[in-house]
Amino acid sequence: MVFEIFKNIILNISLLTMIAFLLTRIRLVKEFITLNRDKLPIQLALCVIFGLIGILSTYTGIGVNGAIANTRVVGVLAGGLLGGPIVGAGAGLIAGVHRCLIDIGGFTAAACAVSTIVEGMIGGYFSKRLKRLDDKWGGAFVVAALAEFIQMGIILLIARPFEDAWVLVKTISLPMILFNSLGTAIFIGIFDSVFIEQDREASNRVRRVLEIADRCLPYLRKGLYDRQNLGEAVRIIHDLSSVSGVVITDRTEILGMAGGALGGLGLSAPLPALIRKTLCTGEVQLSEEADPEDPFSDPLKKLTAVCAPLTQRGEVIGTLTMFIRKFKLTREVECEFVGGLARLFSTQIELSQLEYQKKLLQKAEFAALQSQINPHFLFNALNTITSFCREKPERARELLIVLSSYFRRTLQTGKVMISLCEELNHVNAYLELEKARFEEKLQIETDVPEGLDCTVPSFILQPIVENAVRHGARNVTGVGRIAIRARQRQGETVISVNDNGPGIRREIVERVYSGTMDENHVGLSNIQKRLKSIYGEDRGLIIDTSPAGTTVVIRIPNQPDRRNER
Repeated sequence: MVFEIFKNIILNISLLTMIAFLLTRIRLVKEFITLNRDKLPIQLALCVIFGLIGILSTYTGIGVNGAIANTRVVGVLAGGLLGGPIVGAGAGLIAGVHRCLIDIGGFTAAACAVSTIVEGMIGGYFSKRLKRLDDKWGGAFVVAALAEFIQMGIILLIARPFEDAWVLVKTISLPMILFNSLGTAIFIGIFDSVFIEQDREASNRVRRVLEIADRCLPYLRKGLYDRQNLGEAVRIIHDLSSVSGVVITDRTEILGMAGGALGGLGLSAPLPALIRKTLCTGEVQLSEEADPEDPFSDPLKKLTAVCAPLTQRGEVIGTLTMFIRKFKLTREVECEFVGGLARLFSTQIELSQLEYQKKLLQKAEFAALQSQINPHFLFNALNTITSFCREKPERARELLIVLSSYFRRTLQTGKVMISLCEELNHVNAYLELEKARFEEKLQIETDVPEGLDCTVPSFILQPIVENAVRHGARNVTGVGRIAIRARQRQGETVISVNDNGPGIRREIVERVYSGTMDENHVGLSNIQKRLKSIYGEDRGLIIDTSPAGTTVVIRIPNQPDRRNER
């Protein structure tokens, strides 16, 4: 008899193992166990599923001395361990009531009904503890063994006559405790291994998406307007995602494609129906076939297309379509993959556009700064030249040449970034005119080592020097002095402008630092904002001022700069 019990339980465990594997393929079960544990309808549905597994185990059991040796505990206990207290108690109640009803008044009917309900509750009680264990197989085995010991105790407490209950327990206890514990461990282990594999696949997909996005970032900086860069991006997507084809479009035409499986599809082809639908709905679309006249007709004979929208500020600006071999396709997984990649690309494109707009704004602010300062400078220069016209016409002629040379360079450059040498030429032209105005009352010292050069924001030094002349050197009794120095130091070029004037009021310096100067004032405040916007918050002006004079320092990091776009 014991051998028959062993054989029957082993067969039942094999059946339950197959059931466990099938359950891991049911979306409802996966959704609950991985995500939506608090949804009562799903919990009730799982109560029914695991309760039915318990009922099936009752019917596949073997009769022993008026009782049934079975694997019912595996279903209800696993329901509790996987689904929590509600699922465990519900599954135990369903399977327990059924056990009582099919054998009303039977020798162990009431005892087995009660023990089934208790076993489901035990599974629910240990649910959270099991999830914290690294060895879930071993944990499930111990919990199942405990539940079976308790079941044997309940049979001895409730079933009568006691002598028959004792004989029954001696007969069935060893095979049921051993194999039902093993069966529960296998049941839980199958779930655990399947979801571990799913997590691994999900993490691999995330890693692949991030790698593709990282590799494509340099080619998406100009959005959907540079076909050559888009072609490189499409090639990277195709190579790294192992799909059969990739297509990127805007709202009107195909911009780039890769993949031999796309056959004769060309960039001049009209937008396929799948892409038009995605542009219209703004949602991920999937298609396995197309009309004969559709550009995707031939590729979709062997492939499945997944199309996701590319968006900018909430509006659909294009699409990303990927072609997958039909036998490889898992709809949810591939739609999620393409949709996630499209969202990352959309973010990259939007950030690139913001960066581009920021550059445009910086150029606009720079142009505004020039328009405010140049008339003032021109007015002073012309006044100076006028004063020389009668008494020193040759000097006036030299100064006119200096002024014309200065404005010719200003108008010709149009660059946001220029070399330090060019910037100093601008400054020297200005100082030449100022020295002509003040003659011996203004002394200029320029100390820039030969060969020292770097890229600086255009028109960055002239306002500082002009400020030193107008508010510093010109306001001293005696000779006003201006010193311009540049030094290479620890990965940066340090440029300083010093004057021997009366200094700058502390409140003005604080307003320059905080960016709260009156918008009608230019000079140091604008220079401060430009330096911070280009090099970062820690690269603003350094102003050291006292009644003995003022020194203004700027620090230019020694690194290649690509901001000198026209």
